[in-house]
Amino acid sequence: MVSMPVTSTCSQAKQVTVPGRVELLQQIDRSVAACSGNDGCFALLVFNLQKFREINVEYGHAAGDVVLAVVAERMQGELRSGDSLFHIGNDEFAVLLTQLKTPQVVQLAIMKLQEAIGENMEVAGNVLLITALAGAALFPDHSDDRDGLMKAADAALHYAGENNLPFLVYGSSIRSAEKQFADLRGHLKRALNNSDLKLHYQPQVDLQHGTLSGCEALARWEHATHGWIPPDVFIPVAEKSELIDTLTYWSINAALREWFQFCGSCSSASIAINLSAKLLRSPEVVDLVRRAMNIWGAEPASMVLEVTESAMMTDPRASLHTLSALHEMGIILSIDDFGTGYSSLAYLKKLPVSELKIDKSFVQHMADNPQDRKIVQSVIDLSHNLDLRVVAEGIESQQILDMLIGMGCDYGQGYYIGKPMPIGEMPPWVKGSNWHLPGYVSV
Repeated sequence: MVSMPVTSTCSQAKQVTVPGRVELLQQIDRSVAACSGNDGCFALLVFNLQKFREINVEYGHAAGDVVLAVVAERMQGELRSGDSLFHIGNDEFAVLLTQLKTPQVVQLAIMKLQEAIGENMEVAGNVLLITALAGAALFPDHSDDRDGLMKAADAALHYAGENNLPFLVYGSSIRSAEKQFADLRGHLKRALNNSDLKLHYQPQVDLQHGTLSGCEALARWEHATHGWIPPDVFIPVAEKSELIDTLTYWSINAALREWFQFCGSCSSASIAINLSAKLLRSPEVVDLVRRAMNIWGAEPASMVLEVTESAMMTDPRASLHTLSALHEMGIILSIDDFGTGYSSLAYLKKLPVSELKIDKSFVQHMADNPQDRKIVQSVIDLSHNLDLRVVAEGIESQQILDMLIGMGCDYGQGYYIGKPMPIGEMPPWVKGSNWHLPGYVSV
């Protein structure tokens, strides 16, 4: 990114010219050369503004530009004369701290900058609270070259976010986590190549008609030596590497193959598959889905693709483009975990979705939490007013089931109805359950 003048319209703000990524790399090279051989030390700090994309979506890009200008001015005002500020990405800034006497100065500088960024600001008549995650790396302690220093600072920023910390300075714990990530990625790649992953299917039922409406396909991995590895562990590894394409294509093909072998005659039943945030931003996913459907002769309306709110909001424009293309194919689109992310009704009305899934965190405690009951009822009413069907996750008792039926909820899933199971266990489950599957013929 080249040097970018950013100007704030806030009355207290001044015009601030902020160098970009190219200038940062050049300055790191100069600092490395200056410090090498004379025991010099400097630090690279990277800051990521949280929920900045949501600000652009909710208030417009002009408001986002104002936020960047105010943040730049505030950060610049906290730096010493020898330190430098850079704008290295849409929502990222970097700072070079020079002439460090002790490493502790780095943490103090980060906290001081975060405090300045976090002061309320008024933009276009709205009071906004801006927060920023931070990661830092020191030369030569964490790396003695430019690329290594950038990688270390980015890793610190990433692990701060993963562990809900305001900031992290690169250290031995992060190096250990990086090694574990690399090892797990290697194991996952071999598991995909050897077809060691399996799909389990959790029943979804039509609450108003008492029938089985379909299943959600969930990836499961039993490692030969480490045992069961949870999806919330290996799926992020796939998303952060090149493996998510392979994992998603495998999941779609395996789900269609197994589902139609089990329920080929059930024209009204659907199979739901989760779509990752990374693929949602890729135009290639549309062809990927189309190829899989052609292979197994699947009707578009028999497939439900689930995406989370947070996944859509990482890049709203690209997400809308991908979702629109999938919708035009006739595929049913569902917003998963609704209510736990950034719920923008202005954005929701633009999406070509047919279904909202209420997150289980609201459903599980409905019986003894009036606020959760109100949230669930509100989501059901909102969905129906927008001509969307609604699915409740996390049904774990007859009481919760009865409450959802009384609220007019369309569909539901949860351990009380049925746990995720291999496809081979579905026929006996259907035979022994109270949920009739129209058109199903046991083989």
